[in-house]
Amino acid sequence: MIVVVLEKCPLALRGDLTKWLQEISLGVYVGRVSARVRDELWSRICKECKTGRATMVFSARNEQHLNYRVHNTAWEPIDFDGIKLMMRPSPSRMKALGTKRVGWSYAAMRSKARRGSVAAETDEPREYVVLDVETTGLDPDKDAIIEIAAIKVEQGVEAGRLHELIRYEKGIPKKIVELTGITDEMLAEKGIELERAVSGLLSFVGSRIVVAHNASFDTGFVQAACEECDLDDFDNECIDTITLAKKKMPDAPNYRLKTLLGLLNLDNQIPHRAESDCEATLSLFRKLIKMGPTSKG
Repeated sequence: MIVVVLEKCPLALRGDLTKWLQEISLGVYVGRVSARVRDELWSRICKECKTGRATMVFSARNEQHLNYRVHNTAWEPIDFDGIKLMMRPSPSRMKALGTKRVGWSYAAMRSKARRGSVAAETDEPREYVVLDVETTGLDPDKDAIIEIAAIKVEQGVEAGRLHELIRYEKGIPKKIVELTGITDEMLAEKGIELERAVSGLLSFVGSRIVVAHNASFDTGFVQAACEECDLDDFDNECIDTITLAKKKMPDAPNYRLKTLLGLLNLDNQIPHRAESDCEATLSLFRKLIKMGPTSKG
């Protein structure tokens, strides 16, 4: 007997498994196959699963009469005095080990953002969310989110906003205070727990396209926070206004948000605050999709 559980795997793989196993629930397959077929199936799963996750539990000749295999999961098969166990590291232990979920390093996140970005050069998507985060630094593995904002747009009309300050116990670096105006006192008074803030963001965004300026930065920090809080992956399709601006404004001196806003006569009331940066990014995005591919500021 074997049991296979798949998450975020290609439909073609799931369909292929039904030739050998019975799908008793979404992504859960059971059946009886020979050891040779079992090994062939696992090899195929690992090859076709890509960034998805897979777990196989199967009968074995040991004290428990079962064994495990995993692919791209946070669960770890361990041997405890001859007994096979599956241990899922706590977020704190994962951080102590200096590890992230397989396939979700910051470099992988940036690569995924490039692969998963969607074209929006001339048409505004029917539904999307503009996202911005303010952080204590540039490295999502070491630094933290202190402010999140998002604006939801449906059929060209603003349909909701989210804005949260997030508690941070270590003290905001002086240069970040000077840049953003966010202080330790503000976070102590108005900040909420990271898990609550990120969980609220995931619910607010849903499966919608995400628009951001330097999208890999914002999504990288949100994904790191999801891992820390043991929440679902933040893997929405993205539109990066930097990438879009490079196509529409090839002669711009640089592609910082402040520079592009100045070239297009757009305002940002409170730079380096998440909600104001969201508003500015939304204005920039709408301006860019209306421009020709070689327009100049």
